[in-house]
Amino acid sequence: MRDPRVLTAGLVAALACGEPAPAAAPEEDATAPTSPAAPRPIGHLDPHGRPDLDLTRGTSPAPRPTVHREPVGARDLDLLARWPSLAHYPRVPQVLAAGLRAREPAAIFRGLELAFEPDRWAEIDAWERLGHIRLDEPAGFCRTDAGRPVQLSPGTYDLGCLGGFLEGVRLLWLPRLELADLVPCDPPGGFESCQDGAHAGRAALLQIAARLPADALPRGLELLDLRLAELDPDALIAALVPDALHLCSVSHRARARGGERMYHHMMIVDPARDRLGRVRLFDTTGAAGVAWRSMRPERLHAYARRLLARHETFRYDPETARLDCLPVRPPAGEITGP
Repeated sequence: MRDPRVLTAGLVAALACGEPAPAAAPEEDATAPTSPAAPRPIGHLDPHGRPDLDLTRGTSPAPRPTVHREPVGARDLDLLARWPSLAHYPRVPQVLAAGLRAREPAAIFRGLELAFEPDRWAEIDAWERLGHIRLDEPAGFCRTDAGRPVQLSPGTYDLGCLGGFLEGVRLLWLPRLELADLVPCDPPGGFESCQDGAHAGRAALLQIAARLPADALPRGLELLDLRLAELDPDALIAALVPDALHLCSVSHRARARGGERMYHHMMIVDPARDRLGRVRLFDTTGAAGVAWRSMRPERLHAYARRLLARHETFRYDPETARLDCLPVRPPAGEITGP
C-alpha cells in the first residue's frame, strides 16, 4: 500500500487542469473576464513529480492585488456551522448566503464566482493552480507539495481546478469533504485503485458517490461514459439526466504516455437549457478563475474535446475525449434558521 500523502499529491497533480491561453477560451457566451491575460505556459505539471508553479520562465509576476478581506456578516454566522469552508473565504456575498439558505444551485455557483472574482489572479504566474481550502489542520488555503499541505501566503485566496470543484461539491452536498478524501488507498465498494494518479478524476467521482445518499443519485453509482467523438453537441446534452447536476471529469488519451487515458479536469454541468438554448457550467480554470458560465452545447463540446486537450507535455488526442459524469440531484429544502 502506497503512502496516502503521495497518492493525494498524484491526485492534485493529475487534476492540475492546464488550459489554453485565454484568447482561445470559449467565452463568447459568458461575460468576458476582467482579469489580466495570462502568459501561455511552456510547461505543465508531471502527475508523478513535484509541483513546479513557475511555468512562465523569463516573465515577472504581476503585482499582487491588494485584498480586503470581508468577514462573514453577523447575520450569516449560522452558515459557518453547516459550511465550515466559508470561514476561509475572502468574502461571502449576499447572493451566496441567500443561495445557501434557499439551497439554490445557480445562486450558489454565482455566489462562489463573486466571492473569488477579485482575487482570481492572486498568483498570475501560477498557471497550474493547486490551491484548495483545507478544513483539517493546517486549516485554510493550502496547496499540496510532495504530498504535504503547505499553507499559501497570507492574503492569497487561490482555488485551483480541483479546489474550486471541491467547493462546489461542499456547498451543495458534502460540507466537510476534504481533498484527501477523494482518492483514499482503500476505495469503498471495490472502486478502482487510487494508485495511478492518471485515473484520479474518475476515482474522485466514485468517492463522492459513495458519500451521497442513494436518493441523491438518479443513476446510482453508475457513471455516464460520454465519448465525444461519437456524440454531436445536442446528443451530448440529451445523454445527460434531466433535473440533475452532473459532476464530470474530462479525460483524453495522452500521446506522450503511450496512449494512456488521463482524467485531468473537473467541472459541474447543469444540462437545463435557457431560452437561448445554452447550458450552464461551473468550472475553475487558469484563464477564468472560479466561473459560472453559459455555453451553447457546441461550445461545451469543443471546450471539453479540443481546448482542454491542448497540453504541451502530455499532448492529448482530441479524438479520444470523454466526459465521465455522475448525475446528482440538487439539494432539497430551504434553510430557515440555525
